[in-house]
Amino acid sequence: MVLMALQTFEIFTFIKPTYLNTKNTKKGYIGAFLTGILAGIFSSPCSTPILVVLLAIVGQSGNIFFGILLLLLYSIGNSILVVITGTSIGLVKKITKSEKYGKFSNYLKYFMGIIILLFAFYMFYLGF
Repeated sequence: MVLMALQTFEIFTFIKPTYLNTKNTKKGYIGAFLTGILAGIFSSPCSTPILVVLLAIVGQSGNIFFGILLLLLYSIGNSILVVITGTSIGLVKKITKSEKYGKFSNYLKYFMGIIILLFAFYMFYLGF
């Protein structure tokens, strides 16, 4: 968590800037496949616990059609979130380029960095 706060304060850069990611020369099916693999790796810590719980519920009920329905509804909900995220990137870029919202964005960035840092210190305190 301390590393996340340092990334937020831009003291250290652990995640590459987005302009380096746009230099991808892979196009077509191979580029889409590699992008999908990376997206799966990065989203796995968030989606795996939900999938384990869903599969446990399906295994306990023993009904295959109930399992198909649960996984179908989960995939639709997850896909809607991905589509909303992908389509809102342009809006976020437009807002962050504005001077009016640029100062607010900087204040918000530092405020959230302080929150993350305080939470990290609290977790360290609980560990001792």
